[in-house]
Amino acid sequence: MEEKQFRQIIDAEIDALVEKYRDDEFIQKQDTNQKKSYAFLIWFLDFYAKKLNYRDYITEGDNDSSCDIVFDYNDHLNNRIFYILQSKWIQKYNEKTSSAEIKIALSDFDSILKGEKKNTNPKLSAKIVELDAHLRNNGEVRFLFFTLTRYEGGADENIAAFINKNPKIKFEIIDINRIKSDYIDRQYKGISPLNPLNTYLNPEETLINLPIVSAQDSGHTRIEKPFDAYILLLRPKAIWDLFDKYGFALFFKNVRNPLWESQFNSDIEKTAAENPAYFWYYNNGITAITKFLPKIGTHAENINLEGGLQIINGAQTVYAIYRAYTKASYTEKQQMDNEMLITLRLLKSGGKDFDLNVTRYTNSQNPVEDRDFCANDDIQIALQNASFQTNTWYEKRRGEFRKVPEGVQIATNAEFAEAYLVYHKEMPVLASDIWRKKVESKKDLLFTSHKVDKNGLYETIFNENTRFEDMQAAWCVYDESEFWEPVPYIEWDDDEKPRFVYVALFKAVFTKYLSAKFGTTAINENQKIIEYYQQNAKIFEKIFKFVNSFFLKKIGTKDKRVFFDEYNADQHREIYNQLKVITISTEDIDKL
Repeated sequence: MEEKQFRQIIDAEIDALVEKYRDDEFIQKQDTNQKKSYAFLIWFLDFYAKKLNYRDYITEGDNDSSCDIVFDYNDHLNNRIFYILQSKWIQKYNEKTSSAEIKIALSDFDSILKGEKKNTNPKLSAKIVELDAHLRNNGEVRFLFFTLTRYEGGADENIAAFINKNPKIKFEIIDINRIKSDYIDRQYKGISPLNPLNTYLNPEETLINLPIVSAQDSGHTRIEKPFDAYILLLRPKAIWDLFDKYGFALFFKNVRNPLWESQFNSDIEKTAAENPAYFWYYNNGITAITKFLPKIGTHAENINLEGGLQIINGAQTVYAIYRAYTKASYTEKQQMDNEMLITLRLLKSGGKDFDLNVTRYTNSQNPVEDRDFCANDDIQIALQNASFQTNTWYEKRRGEFRKVPEGVQIATNAEFAEAYLVYHKEMPVLASDIWRKKVESKKDLLFTSHKVDKNGLYETIFNENTRFEDMQAAWCVYDESEFWEPVPYIEWDDDEKPRFVYVALFKAVFTKYLSAKFGTTAINENQKIIEYYQQNAKIFEKIFKFVNSFFLKKIGTKDKRVFFDEYNADQHREIYNQLKVITISTEDIDKL
């Protein structure tokens, strides 16, 4: 989603808040821009803090300098934290956050910490008194810079100096890219983003005390061969406590995050709330790994997991139980904890490959593909985040987008990977072989590591040199090729090789076409492809026609199907090089 489109969405929500609170005395006194700036603060509290009454926390007013919100908030761990927020609403889009603005905010925050903030409005003065008492009690304080502009660095050294000077104080910039990412998670993926107002611990690096049903009550079974493991029974309160403390960090190694809303979750919630005694019979339970498996005695009612915990199957179950237990009354909670049992399969981690295979096979009862097991890789996350700056969103996990905003299209990482191998890497024959193997065996080598299978290409495609723009441009050509038919027609319904070959040869012709059209001026080929894709897709058909005419001369009188069956990488390279050396004018393409 381009920034302009996202700003329009947020501006519409801000306008709705101005209208909703039009009777607010402070809003009535402001001009249009000031109203929207004030409503942006309400939007922050509504989106991230949900239950807060904005009138109690917004301190914006005369003589408040850059401090817009001061409030204390008990997070889900019941830690009392003071937040001091400066916001920046700006009418223009595509603006950057200047280093000067960050430095001013840091200076203002420093003044608050030192007690030097004077001549403030009464509401802010009262909050600063509370803050001062909180600081003297060694309470936690977080400073937030909340902005609808992009922060691209420039004040990192100043931020580091501020944090070093105040080691117990946290400072965070929530810029438009972070806001967009959180908004997409909630509105379009249907999952809950990490909330900057909550404290999440790393469950992999924390000692976890887990209440269990004791063995004398048939609470656990030990598995010793070939690998140590336990089958345990838990009560819903134990599940609730886990998620309340660690949140979505519990699922970092899972192939799925729990969906914010889904029928599957609703069914689990309904069983937990209405028929808790049936839950164990209806639900497969949870599978988790820990680095160190404890010894569990017969009468144990609690275990200490010194090796942390990761839930690799059962994210939906955990989240649904958390929601059901949260909504339950005191009596209902008692009933759930008395009647409801949840199976936990606890395994000792056997290293990355073992853990990945366990994840793979424990999720096999649901439709899971090879690419799903790569969804949490840093490169997949980075590519998706980069895609959010465009109108082509990169789907790294199947079905993760529950809704799609107008003007945005979804492209899977499978499509991107295939297009990238064909167009950018110029390997159509290899891509065809992989496509055929996937059809025959369901094995996708594009998302298989060479460590698992010597023919795996995952690291070849996804590495430190992989850029989203390269992949997007390749996908644009790949996508357009689907709507073009060669003349005379060469069927590729049952074999992608012809299509892949034409996509790869497109690159040689398009590069020469750009040179002819724009002279020696440096042209960004990727940007031109994306621009044509969005505004003038006819150019793709013209170039494909040119490639087709050239290619048919090479085929001659040979049977086209036999020709492609025998077509190999050496032949492709030869034809590709021939295309690169011929002279092509703009008229050769534009007249088609």
